[in-house]
Amino acid sequence: MEQKSEVNKMKSIIAKQRGMTFLGLVFVLAFIAILVLFALRAFPLYYERTQVLAAMQSVAHNEGSQKYSERDAQKAFMKSISITNIERFGDRTIKNYLTLDKPEDGSGPKILHMKYDATNELAGGLYLLLKVDLKVPLTTAGTGEN
Repeated sequence: MEQKSEVNKMKSIIAKQRGMTFLGLVFVLAFIAILVLFALRAFPLYYERTQVLAAMQSVAHNEGSQKYSERDAQKAFMKSISITNIERFGDRTIKNYLTLDKPEDGSGPKILHMKYDATNELAGGLYLLLKVDLKVPLTTAGTGEN
């Protein structure tokens, strides 16, 4: 008997519920708007990072890349990145971002190293910061070996 009254109470409570209030709907829409704003501001930074990584991998897989000097690697990177719409890098400024490091232990391939910070304004003085610190070893073309 007691169990039936519990079931009836639950049915009564469920029957009285009418759906989402206007205020609840406003909160849900505001939350969705914030997520969309974040995505629209963060995507260009992520896209830039993926394009830089692709350009670095392209340079690393060029034939003879192991023999590149730092300036040769920078020129090859600029050639590879020129097909994108990324304007951060120029012939004069690339030396501030892209270096060619020798391996720490003295053996192995040279390492193409890109390091910079990218920002995008989110809203009202609030910024998104992307710290890019990518390293790609220069490999022997065609074999995939280091």
